[in-house]
Amino acid sequence: MDKDKKDYTPDIIFLLAGLFLLSIILVRLQEYLDYWGLNTLDTWEALKQFFLLHVWPLVKIAAVILSAGAIIGSIDALRKLRKINAADKALYGLAAAHISLTENYNPEKNERWEHVKTLSNSKNPSDWRLAILEADVMLEEFLQASGYHGESVGEMLKSVEKSDFLTLEDAWEAHKVRNRIAHDGSSYLMNEREVKRVISLFENVFKEFKVI
Repeated sequence: MDKDKKDYTPDIIFLLAGLFLLSIILVRLQEYLDYWGLNTLDTWEALKQFFLLHVWPLVKIAAVILSAGAIIGSIDALRKLRKINAADKALYGLAAAHISLTENYNPEKNERWEHVKTLSNSKNPSDWRLAILEADVMLEEFLQASGYHGESVGEMLKSVEKSDFLTLEDAWEAHKVRNRIAHDGSSYLMNEREVKRVISLFENVFKEFKVI
């Protein structure tokens, strides 16, 4: 929840309490007028005019403000609910059912990930770089399927809430290595241990969301 958003609950309680007190005051006023014999038609007409001119406009303004706040709150809640639903679908493998990430997927093996592991186990440094690039593409498609938006993996990761993505730091670290490979190409030197480490970071992310 956004900590900067105002909670309108105290305002609603204050308004209801004010209306309740107003009703008590009017009842007591009527009793007072009855006691002194002042409960005439002219007196009540004057009170009614005072209420319509000075009190009722404030009540209408308060009602409009509360209604606008309720509408804004409903829209915000709906947006968050859609995001949660998208994450839930991705978690159980439903949102990604129509994309290439899970095209050959079954509960025991993801063929695309198996290809990434095969490349990472190669003795050829070019295959190592290709394995990391391919794993990052899988990450990108997974984020898109989960409802995150952005022109790059980095932009989508920035919109992720840590509470919804336990392996967020792993995803960031692995993606940063991918960026170095993409920018430096063959000049970016890697060893077998580093490749295993980066691939394990991707693996942590995919296992969290049951992709592999």
